[in-house]
Amino acid sequence: MRVPVDRRAAILAAAAELFAAQGFAGTSVDEIGAAVGLTGPALYRHFPGKDALLAEVVMDTVAAFAVDDAGGLEQVVAATVAVALDDPARLATYVRERHRLVGSARQALARAERTLYRPWRTVIRLANPDLADGDVASRQLAALTAMSEVASRPPALARPRLDRLLVGAMTAVLAVPPLAPPPTPAPPPGGWSLPPGRRDEIRAAALRLFRQRGYHGVGMDEIGRAAGVRGPTIYAHYEAKAAILLDVCERAEARFEAATHAAVAGATSAADALDRLAAATLGVVGADRDLAVVAGREEAALPTADRRRLARRRDEVTATWAAVVGAVQPDRPEAEVRAVVDGARPLVVQLAHGLPVVAAGVPLVRAWCLG
Repeated sequence: MRVPVDRRAAILAAAAELFAAQGFAGTSVDEIGAAVGLTGPALYRHFPGKDALLAEVVMDTVAAFAVDDAGGLEQVVAATVAVALDDPARLATYVRERHRLVGSARQALARAERTLYRPWRTVIRLANPDLADGDVASRQLAALTAMSEVASRPPALARPRLDRLLVGAMTAVLAVPPLAPPPTPAPPPGGWSLPPGRRDEIRAAALRLFRQRGYHGVGMDEIGRAAGVRGPTIYAHYEAKAAILLDVCERAEARFEAATHAAVAGATSAADALDRLAAATLGVVGADRDLAVVAGREEAALPTADRRRLARRRDEVTATWAAVVGAVQPDRPEAEVRAVVDGARPLVVQLAHGLPVVAAGVPLVRAWCLG
């Protein structure tokens, strides 16, 4: 049957909102249907399944972000920011869930993205001619990820002021000259460390699976098999899957906290503190990418009380970043500082995927924060 355009648009909008808030794996067809006044089975008359819904949301997002290169880098970025702020849920779904597309849907996405990114490459080449193709793609996705995080939060700034802030931050990241890797540090002297225990092995196996398939797409039995643990033995270490995810998120926050405190403690100036914060945060992500990615992407699956406790810990780190950026730019309004700082960690996590040496990303983080 042919779906009325308004009904189809309502279903896709509801799916994007729920995917952005709860993740793809954590959202059921029944929930999407209920959001538009349909039962789950009734929704299947319009779309063959949740995978098809995600694919269409992602492809519609790519189409919505299509721009031309007539106006130059800042105009291309401004058009993208405006679309993102008009509909942040679609961008969040694209950034966080696009990796789930498979088969023909993934091939269609790759073709659409090549068309989408062509104008970007043109204007970035004009502004930054020595940047390699891989760096262009890496920076663009990192900037979109950071922008998505800022756009999805309750706005601290009214538009068009928020538009101008994000355009400045994204343009600055894209305009940084090609990065020279920092000198390779001398290897640390050999030492001894405890071998991983059974709990460590279970957590490592869970991290790999959570990153590949999402928290809701993995069961305890699968985690046990991946860790080489049979039967009820896994429950002697973790009473439930949520306990593993909570352990992951708490470890990530503890590492970011420790890195933040150490970076500021060793700084000689506000500008030096910002560079040290960027390097330290990049180092945390580079040391365990799975931990950083899963903690950032899957935290929404935790109970509300756990999420609030983690948010309070994260707020302390964010406050330190904001104080440092505010000290570097003392005339900048506090709301602007807080907005760019909210995007700093997602920027770092995404950048770390495309940097052979994560410490080389310091100038990009600095550019995002200072615009």
